[in-house]
Amino acid sequence: MYVFDNSAPQARARLAALAEVHDAGTIRHLLARGLSDGWTCLEIGGGGGSITRWMSDRVGPHGYVLTTDVDTRFLETVGLANVEVRRHDILTDRLPDATFDLAYARAVLEHLPDPDLALDRMVTALKPGGWLMVEDMEATSSGLVREPIDRLSKTLLAMRRVIADAGADPGLGLTLGHRLRARNLMHVGHEGRVQLCRGNSAAARLARLNFEQLRAPILATGVTAAEFEADLTRLDDEDFEWRSPTLWTAWGQRPVRDSV
Repeated sequence: MYVFDNSAPQARARLAALAEVHDAGTIRHLLARGLSDGWTCLEIGGGGGSITRWMSDRVGPHGYVLTTDVDTRFLETVGLANVEVRRHDILTDRLPDATFDLAYARAVLEHLPDPDLALDRMVTALKPGGWLMVEDMEATSSGLVREPIDRLSKTLLAMRRVIADAGADPGLGLTLGHRLRARNLMHVGHEGRVQLCRGNSAAARLARLNFEQLRAPILATGVTAAEFEADLTRLDDEDFEWRSPTLWTAWGQRPVRDSV
């Protein structure tokens, strides 16, 4: 079960903060794959639509973007002629075979009970020579870099426990390259990026919205309301710093001739 439900009141703002923190790195990798005019693209878990919109502009009027989500409420307003929005569950719903030049997902696989099935379906949806690019977190370390941040650790660790208890794999991002090689993709690469985050920033807004959306289950772990509110307050302090989880990006190309 995905704990960051799009129906939550924090969801729209949370997805916007997520885009502000991570889109630049994602776009750098997409450009490195050669994404350009006329490409057909698939995005699994389109979320707030920021990457969908960027892809739409990049592929132009002769290209096509299929963006999917189990809850498409924030994608319905994209309204671009070369974008199709589809309510879709990657584990149960079919995709067209051998159709896309690029298939992409960010922070999706780590929440799925069967990420390998999702990868198989994304690979099958690629044209021969098409690129698969996936991004997922590795959040197994404390994320703390110096003494003042120790005071945030209880809430932070409680949130990670809540996410893991919902079925997410906190280490999946580190395994992406291996999973792509196991599917006989070519030119596999695997790179992680970490940010030193500060209070009163987009990363702090994202952290605040994560905490607020999961307030009830975090408090159910034993974090007190006073501790929770104090940690939210610290996120407004520009001298407050913490290390982000690692967002791993992996990519590979489907061979022109293969047995997939």
